[in-house]
Amino acid sequence: NSIAMYKQSFKDLQTDYIDYYLLHAVGGGGISALKERYFDNGLLDFLLNERKAGRIRNLGFSFHGEVEVYDYLLASDIKWDFVLIQLNYVDWKHASGFNVNADYLYGELVKKGIRALVMEPLLGGRLTKRSHSLVARLKGRRPDASVASWAFRFSGSPENVLSVLSGMTYMEHLQDNIRTYSPLEPLTDEEKDFLEETKRFILRLMLKAITAIFATAIFGSMTSGSRNWHI
Repeated sequence: NSIAMYKQSFKDLQTDYIDYYLLHAVGGGGISALKERYFDNGLLDFLLNERKAGRIRNLGFSFHGEVEVYDYLLASDIKWDFVLIQLNYVDWKHASGFNVNADYLYGELVKKGIRALVMEPLLGGRLTKRSHSLVARLKGRRPDASVASWAFRFSGSPENVLSVLSGMTYMEHLQDNIRTYSPLEPLTDEEKDFLEETKRFILRLMLKAITAIFATAIFGSMTSGSRNWHI
């Protein structure tokens, strides 16, 4: 089915080659799942041959999940052309959930000479919608710049970043992104320090929100009349 979908892509795109093709969301389920999905069934060998034939110009993978899978793929003898990683100024050193600190992911790519593509530069939009105080903080520093532009400049500043992917809903999002990257103004050291302080500010807000939810859950259980307090 995967090979059939791959071949259908050429018809849908009306082309005879694909510039960038990736293994999607590797990392979940560990190395055993990786081997089952791509190695044991010959799919990865097929894609490598397609690259050799010129029908794939650049082959890579996107990563979410267990860092052992990431390290395994980078340590293999496969020549990866790019890797799509989650990179933003919060996840740089404080990734949560299934994510891994972006400074590690990016640093390993630099060591291997592999270009980085960036996803989630706005952390799912949370770096633009956190609070009025966050907006005021960033606007106070650069009044004419959007809140989102700070995150996009952070993600685009590392030298080894090839491109930053952005989910855009409205025309003004596209226009703002074009302004930010035409041309990109890399962050200064002072601005990096400012964003480091901003990150701590955001993490405090997140902790405060989690504490409030936790307290509400406890209070709701206590006032429900139930003796079994489950959170």
